[in-house]
Amino acid sequence: EDVQIASIELGANVLIITGNPNISKSTLDKAKESNCILITTNYDTYTASRLISQSVPVEYVMTTEKIVSFNLDDFIDEIKDKMLQTRYRSYPVVDDNNKVKGLISRYHLISQNKKKVILLDHNEKSQSVDGIEEADIIEIIDHHRVGDIETKKPIYFINRPVGSTATIIANLYFENGITPTKKTAGLMCSAILSDTLKFKSPTSTHIDKVTANKLAEIAGIDIDDFAQKMFKAGTSLKGKTPEEIFYQDFKDFNLSKYKIGIGQVTTMDLSSIEKMKEPIIEYMKIVCKDKDYDLLVLMLTDIINEGSEL
Repeated sequence: EDVQIASIELGANVLIITGNPNISKSTLDKAKESNCILITTNYDTYTASRLISQSVPVEYVMTTEKIVSFNLDDFIDEIKDKMLQTRYRSYPVVDDNNKVKGLISRYHLISQNKKKVILLDHNEKSQSVDGIEEADIIEIIDHHRVGDIETKKPIYFINRPVGSTATIIANLYFENGITPTKKTAGLMCSAILSDTLKFKSPTSTHIDKVTANKLAEIAGIDIDDFAQKMFKAGTSLKGKTPEEIFYQDFKDFNLSKYKIGIGQVTTMDLSSIEKMKEPIIEYMKIVCKDKDYDLLVLMLTDIINEGSEL
């Protein structure tokens, strides 16, 4: 009580009394007389002092002009550079509509956990997602040539000379004594039929055919009938633009110093694409010039007659 009254007499404007105290009448009278605000709390002195520092109005500490913010799609390296040029505690992260989605601070960059990624059906940087160099690649399952992907540690890498990556995945199920669901079996069977053009592709193998038949049995589908319906629906070019047709199955390749792009369009009747040839060729000329390709190829593959036109 004596300390409280002495503090008021020394000119305290606010007195915070901790530990769920009982305030004496003398202290209350002295506070009223001196217009001193009394605040009591159940918290101990240490906790109360920490809470006081957190009770400062945001407007007193926030920046209101020339705000540095980041977009959800910004790369970590770009964020680091901007943070080095400024000294704010936290930075707002906004979407394309400039709505705040969260905050990021230096702490997040120090303790960042890289995205764990499994590469499927490819193992070249040019065919992967943007920023793959910043990810932690933990596994690759593929049936193409070994490309230029580099990893920082040993990984689980399966690369088999078959016609479809789906063949590899399906056999991983079987090798581990797991039977895929009817839906999953149907999806994998569809992928094998699509990749191998129903076993007519030069990359198709006996393993693809055996695996697809096994999956078809699980899915309860007739391969011949299903493939016919799937290709009929999937090869329709009706209403598609030259860009959509050209990029529906497209990959980049870097051979020595040459940049090459190869696309493939599958159809059940090459004559159906005849009227689209000129617009597609004109579009390819634009792409070749704008993206500095040394060679750009589009294969028109006829599933029925088992041939391709370049």
